[in-house]
Amino acid sequence: MITTKHTSLVSATRTPEYWDRAYWQGARFLSVGREERQLLRALAQVKSGQFAVDAGCGRGSLAATLAGWGLNVLGLDFSEVAIDAARGTFQEFENLRFDRYDFTTDSEHHMLRPGTVDLITCRLSLPFLDRHRFLGGCRRWLRERTGTLHITTAVRELTPPEHKHCGLTLGEVNALDNGHWQHVMRYPITVGGSVQGIVLRGPVR
Repeated sequence: MITTKHTSLVSATRTPEYWDRAYWQGARFLSVGREERQLLRALAQVKSGQFAVDAGCGRGSLAATLAGWGLNVLGLDFSEVAIDAARGTFQEFENLRFDRYDFTTDSEHHMLRPGTVDLITCRLSLPFLDRHRFLGGCRRWLRERTGTLHITTAVRELTPPEHKHCGLTLGEVNALDNGHWQHVMRYPITVGGSVQGIVLRGPVR
């Protein structure tokens, strides 16, 4: 049962103000471990020279990992505090750019042109986005046959009660395979599958 309190918390976490405050207060999230990085690189078929977008990039650690692999990376987040932190931390990469951008309310970013993006990563951010609008945008921005969306998400039924607002339900995870992708793959990132990776490749327009 979804309570009114839970619904209000989900709504609050979809605002830039909520995340600006969280980042100012030093909020920490599940770090990107070595095994997770290896799985992402292999299963998303990451290659040097690709154009990648990290959606909901936070302080920029995953975006910087992609840049370190030789990709040209655009990190986007609707928290100005997070973007400022990312810019300050990862100044050494010439192939990495961070912009403040709200996937739910902003008009289309000038670098997100149809059919030009090789890889979009969305790590622990999808529950806080307008999924319909975001996924539709991803299918439009990605290359037709090879473009890949990699989602990392907590699964609500397998997550402690205090963190349920941070994940998708199993039904919502299953619904990502909705016939709009040529290839779909799911795999566990944590023991027990409380955090899962989903690879969606080849958008069907």
